[in-house]
Amino acid sequence: MMGGTGSRSEFEGQPDFMPDKYESGTPNTIGLAGLGAGVRFVLAEGVDAIRRKEEGLTARFLTGLAALPGVTVHGPHDAANRTAVVSFSIAGVSPSEAALELEEHYGILCRPGLQCAPAAHRTIGTFSRGTIRFGFGYFNKEEEIDLALEAVRSLTGGAAPH
Repeated sequence: MMGGTGSRSEFEGQPDFMPDKYESGTPNTIGLAGLGAGVRFVLAEGVDAIRRKEEGLTARFLTGLAALPGVTVHGPHDAANRTAVVSFSIAGVSPSEAALELEEHYGILCRPGLQCAPAAHRTIGTFSRGTIRFGFGYFNKEEEIDLALEAVRSLTGGAAPH
């Protein structure tokens, strides 16, 4: 436990004597309230319902990516066998350039590069360049998946549908 040093305010660390060593500063009340609200939401919606929604969005994205030339999906192609996170590569397009284009022209944020997982990228053969990673959540909509696919299509050199 850290924070505020109670009876020894002139020091940076907690006192080492009783009971002061257990009198840390103000707890992260806002964070705890947010965690509580999140847990209540998950319990009310149901873990299975949340999973089904995320799996459906992921399946839609994977199906769309499969139709794009030059796109390689890394990981299972069946949404039932993965989380709602999809890493992919586009032939001839660096992940960082793709991310910049997605943000600037479509307002889409993704995670390019090695994603703090160099061993994983060595394993899948993408080390040094990395991949483009999208993550989907319960509050995403199918229309957002379609927009993301349109944006990725434009990066492959294909014309985006109107």
